[in-house]
Amino acid sequence: MSPGPTFDRVYRELKGRLMTAEFAPGEHLEPVALGEKLHASATPVRDALQRLAGERLVDAPLHEGFRTPAPTEPDLRDLLEWSAKLVDLALRRVAPAAVATSDNAPFATPHAPESADEIFLAIVRTTGSDEHVAAVAGLFDRLAALRTVEHLVFDDVAEEYAELHLTFASGNLVELRRAVAAYHRRRQRAAPDLLAALRRETGRRR
Repeated sequence: MSPGPTFDRVYRELKGRLMTAEFAPGEHLEPVALGEKLHASATPVRDALQRLAGERLVDAPLHEGFRTPAPTEPDLRDLLEWSAKLVDLALRRVAPAAVATSDNAPFATPHAPESADEIFLAIVRTTGSDEHVAAVAGLFDRLAALRTVEHLVFDDVAEEYAELHLTFASGNLVELRRAVAAYHRRRQRAAPDLLAALRRETGRRR
């Protein structure tokens, strides 16, 4: 693994570009070409891609280099189902007495979040389990590219986030579990449209 700030910079920049859907699904990631863009040699780029492959943000087929993931509709539905289950598991573990009773309560939030993931991570943090948080954060990183095209598929994303935030802030666990499930079901149904929008948008940026 390449030591020092170069590797860290390259890793962070590549991860950011993957999560903001700069690369098309299934696109080949060539370390030398990426190094030229990132002002780095191929070695730290290759090391960063290896780490990102370990995080499942990059695919590394045997003897075929590195590629961005190209999820199928079943793949995306499976990821969304897993996301729903992880968040619901956290909600099942929350003690009712801990919910929204003061400014320090787990569900007291000072501002509307910019994404549903921000809410879901806040929910999972109430479990106090670092492993649970790490699993959810890693999963959300893998879904991040799809989040960038949600607004092209749904015309009410901002309103949906606001409603989810209100339910979250209310501390009503029954309603919150329903809202979390509905959020994920909606995206599972729209899996073909989300994947098509991602392909279309990344293709347009070429």
